[in-house]
Parts: sequence; structure tokens; C-alpha cells
Amino acid sequence: MSAEPQHEAKKVGAVIYLSSNRPLHLPEFFAEFHRSWPNLLLEKAGKEPHRALFRVGKSNFALELHHTPVPQDVSDPVVNSTLHWPVAGDALAHHQAYLSVVESGENSGVLNLACDLTKAIAALLPVTDSLAVCWLNGPALNASKSFVATAREMFGTGLYPLALWVGVRWDAQAGTLYTSGMAQFDAPEISLAQQSEPSPRMVDYLFHVGQSLLTSHHSIADGETADSPHGKLKIEKSGAAGKRILILKPAR
Repeated sequence: MSAEPQHEAKKVGAVIYLSSNRPLHLPEFFAEFHRSWPNLLLEKAGKEPHRALFRVGKSNFALELHHTPVPQDVSDPVVNSTLHWPVAGDALAHHQAYLSVVESGENSGVLNLACDLTKAIAALLPVTDSLAVCWLNGPALNASKSFVATAREMFGTGLYPLALWVGVRWDAQAGTLYTSGMAQFDAPEISLAQQSEPSPRMVDYLFHVGQSLLTSHHSIADGETADSPHGKLKIEKSGAAGKRILILKPAR
């Protein structure tokens, strides 16, 4: 990954924070991948200067080791806004290097690509000095152990690991909890209005709604209501500033 995060973030991919500069041993990566995902193919697809090309299933990606910290303009916004990991800044402050794992070549379907890349990353983390993963298009930040556990649990139950791909933000002044990253899947962002605090139950609810948007063929209409842990919510659609948003408000 170059030091141009805005360009890279248009691609599906992630950066892996590393605590040291030790070399990456690809045979360990392959062995861990095949242990973790025995029914999925991983193979080399070529080599370019400074990076290796791979194919997972039908998805192509490039892997590159950088002997410098993650650029601040990638790191700072997500570190400072990650609700579930308030000490992320301290935990990552002294990382020495990073891996970039970014789509390359022709790929079919963003959801399939995200799943394949996530499985590759989950196999990289145990064989490297990894600390955390930042999924660029959220951006969404997760500690390495949490990333692996979530990937295995969600894929094991047939669900998308949205918490690894989509960030959740809190606007205290507006009392709004909202997603950042659903747009990468051509889906609307989700906003929970009139919240008193960023409740973990409502964060989980956001991801539940996100799963429904990605897996259901049901079209959500303005004025519909939905059940939530905090009661009935009324759904409003918004297209302000060119962004599609589902706004969920307490039903009156």
C-alpha cells in the first residue's frame, strides 16, 4: 500500500499492524490458511516488485510488507473513533511495521471478495507479530485475536463478519449511533437517532440490521417499523449529500 490512503481505500483491503519488522514466512501463512479453511483454495498468482500476488477462491489480492508504521492519516481517524477499543491508540502507538492486503486484478462481487480476504487475513494474524487489523473501507479497527475469533465464529454460523468491515461511530451532540462502511457493499448506511448513549446492545442491533440489508431481498420502505432492544423504531430513508441512509427513530 502506498502512503495514499484515499486512493487505496477505494479498493477492498486492510492493513495489519505489526509489533516488529521480522520477515514474513509465506509457508507458515499457507499452512495456517489450510488448517483454518481446508475447503478453500489459496495459491500464488504471481509476483511484482515488493509484493506477492495470491488467489483465494476466485478473489485476487496483493500482500506487501512495509517496514514503517501505518500512515497517520490512515490510523488516526479510526483509532480515535473506535468505540469498542478505547485504548487502541496506546496499544498501537509503538508498532514498527504493517502488512497491506488489498484486492488486485479482476474480482467477482464485493461480498465474496471481502469474505475471501478476511479468511486470508485471519490466517496471517497467528503467524505474524500482529496487533490489529484496520479494514480500510469502514474504516473498522479490531485487535488481532478479536478479528480471528469473530471471523471463525461468524463464518462458522453462515453470517457475514460485519463488525470486521463496518465501523460504528457515535455523535454525542446529535445523540446518533451510525455505521460507516456499508456503502462499500452498495448498501445504505444505518443511523440510530435519539440515543442517550452508545449502548453495546444497540451497536449489535446496527450489525443485525446490516446483516438483513445484505442478505434479504425484502425492500425496506419509508414509514415501516422495526423491533429493537429499545422498542419500536420507525424507518426513514434519506439521500442527503449523495449518501443513502436508513434512519431509525423511536416510534411515537
